[in-house]
Amino acid sequence: MNSQVTPEIGGQQMAVMNFPGVRLAVPLVEVHSLVSVFDLDESAANTSMLAQVEVDGQLLPAIGFDAELCTLSALPDDYRVCANLGSGNPMLGIICQSIDTLKQSIREQVLPECMLTKASFIKGLALNDGEVLLCTNLSALVEYISAADKLGDGFLSASLELS
Repeated sequence: MNSQVTPEIGGQQMAVMNFPGVRLAVPLVEVHSLVSVFDLDESAANTSMLAQVEVDGQLLPAIGFDAELCTLSALPDDYRVCANLGSGNPMLGIICQSIDTLKQSIREQVLPECMLTKASFIKGLALNDGEVLLCTNLSALVEYISAADKLGDGFLSASLELS
């Protein structure tokens, strides 16, 4: 039997975005700010994004995910917060039900090659108090959203490239 060890990514502080039945973790250093969904501009919504959010005088595209981690086309009533990602320069808003900051650092396990796909932004898994967290980062999200958007109207890709 061939036993393969999945490498660990060093422990780090994580912010966890909550979606229906799914918890998505990103490095805390990549969270620029949080905004209430009441402060979002939904008038700019299109097939690529749910809304726009103003951060430091800059308009960012804001998207959300469902329980299958597919992008949403309408903002659900129970989504309350927008996490603006991009440590020094915000690039993207992710709208979710809520967001938590983990008190302790967690060790992310890189996904085995057999589980990696080009179409996925999930880059690892982590355990936190017996719960499995799906892990990603800003660059993986931007790459995923840009690739998916190029199949649509290209609006979101253009917004991300301007940032």
